[in-house]
Amino acid sequence: MQGYSPAADKNKSPILSVLSNYLRDADRVFEIGSGSGQHAIYMAASLPTIGWQPSDCASVLPLLTKNIETYGTPNLSPPWEFNLESLSSLEKIEVDCVYAANVMHIVSKSLSENLIRWAGSALSQNGYMILYGPFTYDGQFTTQSNQDFDFWLKSRDPNSGVRSYEWVTELAAAAKLNLVNDHAMPANNQCLIYQRT
Repeated sequence: MQGYSPAADKNKSPILSVLSNYLRDADRVFEIGSGSGQHAIYMAASLPTIGWQPSDCASVLPLLTKNIETYGTPNLSPPWEFNLESLSSLEKIEVDCVYAANVMHIVSKSLSENLIRWAGSALSQNGYMILYGPFTYDGQFTTQSNQDFDFWLKSRDPNSGVRSYEWVTELAAAAKLNLVNDHAMPANNQCLIYQRT
């Protein structure tokens, strides 16, 4: 697979074990920031009754498309271009789950806000927004390695950085998405589960 990531390969199984608790037959998942498609290809193959819609920005789309054409399953749709800066141009859709792994700390705060607001508008009743990655709690990093990671992120892009669990949860609540679970994951990450109620 082109664009293969060892980190994505390591965390795909633990993430699948969490997703399996919340997804039901025939659910439609919209993944934001699919990258090379490693998670999309693995999750769709492991959950054959789920419809999986991958997406990413225009610059990533050729790689993502090629990998999905080569390795994808019938329940994995061709990827969409998805730009967090211009969500108003995206046609109105309704999905049962919005999934974003390792996106919140890469994009800016304003784009993180756009992601959460869009999820709130796109999710069906009782649908889930699932965010995977590192977060701070009460202003504190959970580990020294996450603090070092935050420093590295900001050194390459001052607008990126590990986000606050409280900030994300407050934004989610404003979008009518309530926190239902916070799963501790390997490598000092979390899987935050919000539900539209």
